[in-house]
Amino acid sequence: MAIIDVLDQDGNKLKDLTINDDVFNRDVHEPSLYLAVREYMHNNRQWTRATKTRGEVSGGGKKPWKQKGTGRARSGSIRSPLWKGGAVVLGPQPIHNEFKVNKKVNKLAMRSALSSRYKEKTMIVVDGFRMDQVKTKQVKEIFKKLNINNALVVLDSNNKNFQLSARNVSKIKVIKNDLINVYDIMKHKQLVVTEKAAMMLGEALSK
Repeated sequence: MAIIDVLDQDGNKLKDLTINDDVFNRDVHEPSLYLAVREYMHNNRQWTRATKTRGEVSGGGKKPWKQKGTGRARSGSIRSPLWKGGAVVLGPQPIHNEFKVNKKVNKLAMRSALSSRYKEKTMIVVDGFRMDQVKTKQVKEIFKKLNINNALVVLDSNNKNFQLSARNVSKIKVIKNDLINVYDIMKHKQLVVTEKAAMMLGEALSK
């Protein structure tokens, strides 16, 4: 079984924590990481880009001139794609497609992401974060003591004072363990988890 230090918020070692080898210390499977990140990025796009067709452009209800006798080309609407201010031909339209990866691949990707952080020694386990008030300066001091500068921080439960204090710190993202995803793990250079969150992740991903 893999072993990692548990630190307090001042950076002092409290004890050793045994974590699940199959979740935190397995071979990294890069294809599954790629698919999981691709799924996250694709499904988080808004897909709202759009141009107007001739049926959506305002105006143009009246025929500009009569069909025959003017010497000009026939025309039915000033909103034709041929006219300035008219519609767009074959322009982009909103789409609602979804890229889906099956559960086994997603679970493998999550295990690989956690294992990569453990093997690279960029995973930090903290017994918890205790703050009496919302204060960004205080949370910055905690991060400095733990040598955290670009990290995804995973909590086991809501910690309002800590979460509000850390929200304006650059390159830091704080989430609960049930919202953890491969994209955020790989995006940040460090992974910081509370002791309870590490145990909960190990239990959930070992099934």
